[in-house]
Amino acid sequence: MIVTRQRRKPFPIARVLLPLVAILLIVAAFIVPASRAAIVQGPLAPLWHLSSERFAPIAAPFHFAAQNQLIARRNHEIVLLQAQLADSQRMLASSTKQEAALKAQVNQLAQQAANARTKSASAPISSGTAAAGALGSTTTSSAGDIAAGATLDDRRVAADWAAMDPTTAAKVVQRLPVPYDAKIFALMSANDVGAILDKVPAAFAARLTQENPALKP
Repeated sequence: MIVTRQRRKPFPIARVLLPLVAILLIVAAFIVPASRAAIVQGPLAPLWHLSSERFAPIAAPFHFAAQNQLIARRNHEIVLLQAQLADSQRMLASSTKQEAALKAQVNQLAQQAANARTKSASAPISSGTAAAGALGSTTTSSAGDIAAGATLDDRRVAADWAAMDPTTAAKVVQRLPVPYDAKIFALMSANDVGAILDKVPAAFAARLTQENPALKP
């Protein structure tokens, strides 16, 4: 019995190559914008819509996955926006609280100044000459003399004004009597006083320094 070896047939490359080239051409036609527009909107548009309806159930899971990704991305954006909103609300609450504290301080200082005016108005004055002499001594006194009768509250107010923004402190200063401002300024450093006086109107600053020459730099 004679056994002969059969030759292995070569791989049919031509059979595989032609379908592969056809698939690549179809994919390229859908990728290139010009050819895709010709297929979707051109003479082949009815065939395209019909095939889209047929393949819609097959492509549905892929659309569902894309929608899930889109929803997850939107949820992430919503979380970021909510965090930014919470930060803005905290900043607004802090600003509101600070503004309320400043208003309370201004009201307290105004009340103290009103009480001081009431006490000074009720104090007996021996003569017009004595009153004029007292006024002259006040306007020509030094910064140390102005601050001689300062209380702990006055020193605390001076520290608060020094720690404030000069613009904010200038708004507070303009709402209070000039003698009280002079007493508080006498407890502060020249640099802090100068920064606040730069923010008040020129007329107010001139009146303050004119009535209290010791505050002039």
